[in-house]
Amino acid sequence: MVMKLSLSLTRPLAVAAGIAAVSIAAPAAAEYPEKPVRIVVPFGAGDSLDGTARVIAEQLKKELKVPFVVQNIPGAGGGKGTAEANKAKGDGYTLLMGSTGALTARPLISKPGYVTSDFVPLAQLVEVPIGLAVKADSPFKSVKDIVAAAKAKPGGVKYATPGPGATQHINMEIFAKAQGIKMKHIGGRGGKGAITKTLSGEVDFVFVGAPNYTGLARGGKLRVIGIAADERVPYLPNVPTFKEQGYDFTVAVWFGLLTRKGTPAAVVSKLRAVVKKVANQASTSALYKKFNFIEAFLDGEGFQKRIDANVAKHRVVLKDIGLIK
Repeated sequence: MVMKLSLSLTRPLAVAAGIAAVSIAAPAAAEYPEKPVRIVVPFGAGDSLDGTARVIAEQLKKELKVPFVVQNIPGAGGGKGTAEANKAKGDGYTLLMGSTGALTARPLISKPGYVTSDFVPLAQLVEVPIGLAVKADSPFKSVKDIVAAAKAKPGGVKYATPGPGATQHINMEIFAKAQGIKMKHIGGRGGKGAITKTLSGEVDFVFVGAPNYTGLARGGKLRVIGIAADERVPYLPNVPTFKEQGYDFTVAVWFGLLTRKGTPAAVVSKLRAVVKKVANQASTSALYKKFNFIEAFLDGEGFQKRIDANVAKHRVVLKDIGLIK
């Protein structure tokens, strides 16, 4: 008799609890966001990643009527800021503007305080082709000049990228191995820092997102001597591709928005829908064009597939070039 009474009470209570959970989750998504949202950018202000974040933050602010605040946390090739984002609660109030290397390569090289699966993809937003630039008075006039110098003096040519394990670093090491040369890499704590090292003469060339070079190239401070893309870019029309110089070498980095694992599914769904909406607006396209970004939208599912593919690729490549065992 007691058991029957217990069961008869337990079943309605369980149903009621389930209904309550659903009713709590629904308003949570409907009310989100109720306060400012932070977007962590794991590189410095002025980088292409930073520009992408500021474009999407402005559009999300207009759509959701709360501030989306960009916070730059550079260091460790994007690892420091990504680790900081990983410390946040999974509630949708801290988002990460992720980049290829920091998200898919850095966790393979070291223990930066996160793994790739700590984040839930919302959308890939843009791609940026990578370019090679030298100081204006550099003796290097072409990619072939750099290769020749590196062959003549192994380890004597120095170059900068956003940081160790960044896509630019990994791919320049792949290029060096293909050419049978060795060069010294120096991390720049972001693309802007890598450019500064080139301007100061600390390194011989920089290999970062091509849009970073436009102002300095026009001002005569940098010379861009190679674009790692299939075609020339419209904002640097006189710069030949690596392919034009005899090297079958293309590199682009992607930037995308993610949230912390554990964010309620309803909030993830709302964010994905809103990001998709603003990413496809004409005003967003105009801003991307202004910053010389290539629109490359992928929804959450498509972005997850690309992330997984990059992790698999980097695991093989990093072993091949000796950065991991």
